[in-house]
Amino acid sequence: MAQVDTNTPRVLHLITRFLGGGAETTTINALDALRTSSREYDLRLGTGESHDPDRLARLEEDGIDTVVFKSIRHYNPFTAAVAVISVARYLQREQIDILHTHSTEAGIIGRFASRLVNVPVVIHEIHGDPITPDRNRMLNAVICWLERAATTEDTNFIDKSNNIKQTFLERGIGTPSQYTTIYHGVKLERFRTANPIHDCDVPVVLFVGRLSEGKGLSDLLTAVSRIKNKTQFRLLIAGDGPLSGEIETQAESLEIDDIVELLGYREDIPALMASADILALPSYREGTPRVITEALAAGTPVISTAIAGIPDQVSDGETGFLIEPGEIDVLTDRIQKLLTNVELRREMGKQAVKSVAKFSEKEAQERYRDLYTDILNNNSDY
Repeated sequence: MAQVDTNTPRVLHLITRFLGGGAETTTINALDALRTSSREYDLRLGTGESHDPDRLARLEEDGIDTVVFKSIRHYNPFTAAVAVISVARYLQREQIDILHTHSTEAGIIGRFASRLVNVPVVIHEIHGDPITPDRNRMLNAVICWLERAATTEDTNFIDKSNNIKQTFLERGIGTPSQYTTIYHGVKLERFRTANPIHDCDVPVVLFVGRLSEGKGLSDLLTAVSRIKNKTQFRLLIAGDGPLSGEIETQAESLEIDDIVELLGYREDIPALMASADILALPSYREGTPRVITEALAAGTPVISTAIAGIPDQVSDGETGFLIEPGEIDVLTDRIQKLLTNVELRREMGKQAVKSVAKFSEKEAQERYRDLYTDILNNNSDY
């Protein structure tokens, strides 16, 4: 194994896309943990073709260099080989000591690139499970094979939940000693103390997230249509993405467009959480969703699916309800149950606030700093 040869380790965090999702926020949190560490690090962020220039500019203002690898694209096998070479050249040219990858594509590309140039330390952070039943079986098999092939005995994994770790281990990806659990860090007080945007005379069901495949939005709209004539409420959908037009069309066809409001991308998520009575996230694909922790911190019960890291967040029947992906009948029942039972919502909300201490930003940043210190202390040059 190559050795780190500098007293200021050069660290590259590599992520597939750098837009406005939870993985990006977690990556920024990790960078902030190192930037404010008592130990000095030379920090860089690398991203693929899909990125927000303004977000990269803000990192540059904080002293973090950024680089765009245009050949890293979301599930594009035709550019993946080029991406491996491009990343390897950068790693070698910049003499990167620690490569810390995020998300599936960047994780696989980065780990293969690191082996070409013998990067001393490799960390792969698993934000979610890329292998899901709603995806093509062949694609799932290829991803699983690539995850195994990219992993060496020296790979350090960061997982977001015990459930995700066990899933990866069962697939033969690494060994238990290679995994460290670091929950995503949330500024809990922002959500505990947030004021509602406005008082609403009917209960509010809230969805927050990217409007894209795998989020279960069609299931949510179908469930809402079944409840509309049974109780009064509103559905607010916060976020943007490629499915916004389809969501509007489906809401109209189901004749629920009068109670469904698409809010677009919002910066005032704490206030929205405080205004909501239920957060609904009936996803088919997730990691350990930040929005669930934010809702729980705001005292908002959650209805979501029992996949990936979500069971680590939501205690079924105590802080919300867990269902299986695609169970529209069950989703409908759980939403109606919470909408019509104010006391149950209130009790779940109290339990929710108590349950989220382990997801604090301070705790997560301490865990990142400790992991890096342990890795470097185990390197013979330190």
